[in-house]
Amino acid sequence: METLSSATLSDVDKSVPTPTYIANRSEVGIAHLGVGNFHRSHQAMYINRLLTSLPSQPWAIAGFAVREDDRELATRLKAQDGLYSLSLLSENEPTQTEVIGSLREIIIVPDDPAAALERLSDPAIRIVSLTVTESGYVEDPVNGRFASQNAELLQDIKTDLSSPRSTFGLIVAALRLRMQRGVPAFTVLSCDNIQKNGQTAKASIVAAAQLVDSNLARWIESETSFPNSMVDRITPRTTEEQIGLASAALGVTDRAPVVAEPFTQWVIEDDFNAGRPPLESAGVVFVDSVNEYEAMKLRLLNGAHQVLAYVGLVAGHTYVHEAMNDPHVRGIVERYWHELALPTTVLPSEINGIDYVSTLAKRFVNSKIADTLERLAVDSPDRLTKFVIPVLRDAVDLPGYYEISALILGAWARVLTTTDSKLILAGVPDSVLDVVVDSGDPAHFLSELDWLDGLSDDKRLHEELRRVTAEIRSVQAINHQK
Repeated sequence: METLSSATLSDVDKSVPTPTYIANRSEVGIAHLGVGNFHRSHQAMYINRLLTSLPSQPWAIAGFAVREDDRELATRLKAQDGLYSLSLLSENEPTQTEVIGSLREIIIVPDDPAAALERLSDPAIRIVSLTVTESGYVEDPVNGRFASQNAELLQDIKTDLSSPRSTFGLIVAALRLRMQRGVPAFTVLSCDNIQKNGQTAKASIVAAAQLVDSNLARWIESETSFPNSMVDRITPRTTEEQIGLASAALGVTDRAPVVAEPFTQWVIEDDFNAGRPPLESAGVVFVDSVNEYEAMKLRLLNGAHQVLAYVGLVAGHTYVHEAMNDPHVRGIVERYWHELALPTTVLPSEINGIDYVSTLAKRFVNSKIADTLERLAVDSPDRLTKFVIPVLRDAVDLPGYYEISALILGAWARVLTTTDSKLILAGVPDSVLDVVVDSGDPAHFLSELDWLDGLSDDKRLHEELRRVTAEIRSVQAINHQK
């Protein structure tokens, strides 16, 4: 079959929606750093919706592949003129596939860093968005990352940002050029799935700029907006089988398809210093503060994912949908939602909590996504600290607190004690493993881990944790004998 591109777009099967605005050559107004699967299933999809209804809007995307690891995907996208298919996988409905056309340029930064810098300095670029994952931010004191110690950034600074190759070197260099040329600063819009992502982006950029020029750092703080946003759509890695199915649906070969669940949500603080696209017409929610939406997602979705991961793994499951279809495992997740998380979470006024967790349950049983419990259990101390422990601290006076808390913490500790997954263990410091695995008292770790402060001195929780751990070991022994 022919390969998907602008030239073969007319050959795509007529049942598949294609971008009708391609002929208009919509002007680029957004530069996105990190053109991976989540960006293409989420932000680029929303821009595709916007341009489909309003093709004259100057908000198409220039995608920047910054890391060498991104080269292969970027090269495929470039050969396809930025076009790719997005397939939504539903448990009970046929797969929905469409071609996304909002990526109008693909720029591979290592090939010509100076040209990439010049493109970011173009006044037409009014938003620079990014998905670099939490570990990609260079200034994050909580996690021990400092711009002054980042080797890639320091190498860019050593060359006076003339040909920057790091994400934050590139952004700071572009903002410096704009300041020197009298061009307004762009808005920096983080689309990473982390709390207060705008503030995190600002901290990294200002800290990086401070290493270059304190006047530049002050100008950035004064002239650049960093809205926080909340993003949500499960987007797994595309399998070879799914690549074949996407091409079969299209009738042409797509070498860069994306698959995702049907559900999607994007909430953004309405703080854009250089204007923004009217994305409310495409389903985006603009708010003054994203805090309540963030808390909702962290405590109800991300928190439940952690509960599901550890309870599901000790029950012998591999996939999220398998665990959620186990009545015992699902019952614990439901209790976490209804007895601990919902009563202690302040929700946005327009959100019905019961409906929201019901939607989450439906998402979790989607076998077409095939998300693994192992993936959810990565970096468990960090994720528990952010998503679950705040709920437990707030719920200490509620009737189900002791049993549910012990089940969650006991399952987590049991996973660390018994797993042979290098992926799970890689994100757990030796200091944590030592107190969880080596002690004869299964509740000993409560008193030894700083991030469990507030739970550690509760003798009743210690007793409940010992009881629950004995039950978990007994069930695992029976399952092993079978």
